[in-house]
Amino acid sequence: MMTGNDNNWKQNMGRAVDRISWLAALLAGILMLAVALFMSFEAFSRHFLDSPTSWVFAISILIFMWFIFLATPFGIQINKHVACDVFVSRLPEDTRQSLGIATDIISFVYILALGYFGYEAFKEALSMGSMSEGLVRYPMWLLLVSIPFGMTLCLLQVVCKIQVRLQCLCDLKVVTSGLRPASAIALLIISMIGGVLMFFFSQPLGILIFALVLLFWGVPISFALGVVGLTGLLFFHGSLAGLNTLPIVAEHTGTNFVLLAIPLFTLGGLILSRSGLGEEMYELSSRWLGWMPGGLGVATCITGGILAAMIGSSTAVTAIVTLVAMKPLLARGYDKTLVIGTVTGSSLGLIIPPSIGFIVYGFLTDTSVGELFLAGVIPGAILVGLFSAYVIINCKITGKYQPVSYTWKERMISLKKSVIILLGPVFVLGSIYTGLATPTEAGAILVIYSLFCALIFKKINFKGFIQCIIDSSVLSTMILMIMIGALVMSNVITLLQVPSTLTEAIVSSGLPNSLVLLCIVLFILVLGMFLDGGSITVLTVPVIAPMLPALGVDTVVFGVILMMLIETALLTPPVGLNIFTVKGILNEPLSLIIKSVIPFVLILIIGVILVFIWPDLALWLPSQMK
Repeated sequence: MMTGNDNNWKQNMGRAVDRISWLAALLAGILMLAVALFMSFEAFSRHFLDSPTSWVFAISILIFMWFIFLATPFGIQINKHVACDVFVSRLPEDTRQSLGIATDIISFVYILALGYFGYEAFKEALSMGSMSEGLVRYPMWLLLVSIPFGMTLCLLQVVCKIQVRLQCLCDLKVVTSGLRPASAIALLIISMIGGVLMFFFSQPLGILIFALVLLFWGVPISFALGVVGLTGLLFFHGSLAGLNTLPIVAEHTGTNFVLLAIPLFTLGGLILSRSGLGEEMYELSSRWLGWMPGGLGVATCITGGILAAMIGSSTAVTAIVTLVAMKPLLARGYDKTLVIGTVTGSSLGLIIPPSIGFIVYGFLTDTSVGELFLAGVIPGAILVGLFSAYVIINCKITGKYQPVSYTWKERMISLKKSVIILLGPVFVLGSIYTGLATPTEAGAILVIYSLFCALIFKKINFKGFIQCIIDSSVLSTMILMIMIGALVMSNVITLLQVPSTLTEAIVSSGLPNSLVLLCIVLFILVLGMFLDGGSITVLTVPVIAPMLPALGVDTVVFGVILMMLIETALLTPPVGLNIFTVKGILNEPLSLIIKSVIPFVLILIIGVILVFIWPDLALWLPSQMK
């Protein structure tokens, strides 16, 4: 029987673990802010003083590795590691909590394996005196010790979560009808055993089925993919020695200079999103376009496009546009369905550069991120134009709008106030296309620019700034942990030669390339109904990318198409994040929001078809810059 002292001890331990995790996430964010300053200095010193540094790259990579494992535990604490809970969320509370304990235990297994073998890698580096490469060298153990340190905190967080769930089950007084906890746990165990047994008959099929099982039961995606990869490695190598791959994959991810752009763009984008830029941008667009049919709706589409060119997150842009444009549009008599569709569906943060999606895709396919950024410009502009055309036509037919007129003086005042906003894409993207900075350094420049904007508009206080730092750490590490888990699984897929086998099968089947591509598109759209964009990218690209040359599709073109499909997925239930972002802001039925975005989904599909038919829409601008 548990005593009061036992309870107090557990509560105190839980609070201590939570506090340490919060401080670790804050430290991770502060370190990333330091990286932004270092890299901006490096770009300036290299190009304007002709004096490149020798230490910025090495220090930035070391910080990046620690950043991932410092911020991950806090993400577990606040449940930010995304899971496919479409089925589980509909179960009774007691069943959900019981399944939560089971999925926490599954996550525990992967975290423990990564932490243990990370510790082994740290010990080996320490005993052998391994040093990093480059002009500035440091002991490799200093980098690798981040893995066992972070995973130990993660293990403690998982234990605390299990304790909270157990307490919740004890406190539940009303037992609701539906699938009972014992039945749910039994089904989970049976389906997992079935998935593992499939490895004995066909390892590729076993990987697919086991992954679907874990995702279906709500295991966080990063840990689910890691467990699948871990199981595949055990089957392939036949011993625990095969799990030495885990820290190698983690190190490969945490020392990749391209991926360092993810936390930098996320930090800069979050600061910008909370700095009042949305209000200023919408005011500028509406004053210049409000006179035309559907002018405020067009202003909303253009505002979303410009914000996407600075923030790089579709969901963040959707939230900003909804908050600043919804009330003015309704106040001017615009049809509610059109308004909800416009604020929900017109965000293009994954297509218009800078895009975190392009960064991940570029890393997975070894494609130039700068080239991908350029490739997204024209398709993104076309989609903004198509969205705007739809709004104008709808308003002309229904007549549900009021034009808004402003004097030229008022327009010029708004333009003057917004000059700093319009210069944002010039600073960030211009630094890439002129060769002044790499895409990763451009992320650092975005952070500095966002800090400048925050000071100018004075919408963020110190507490809000700290929250931005922590939130950016959690969001970034969520993406990066998914990538580590997916790359562990991808390593097994590569060892089994699944991509080359699929390519040979498609080539020898005689099926038209167009039919194969249609199947791929439909497959991604179906995945988009259940998974987030980052998970779709890391799951599909390692398998699909090697097939592209045989299908006659350029890797850059497919990257643009993939981002369009993921933008479409953000608008499709049951998981569509943009839909639920708007639902969280507006007190409107979900059915109305889904109905409202259908025209925008169709426009995105038209965009996909256009790029398939005319790939030069994506390739022309990169070819001109070359």
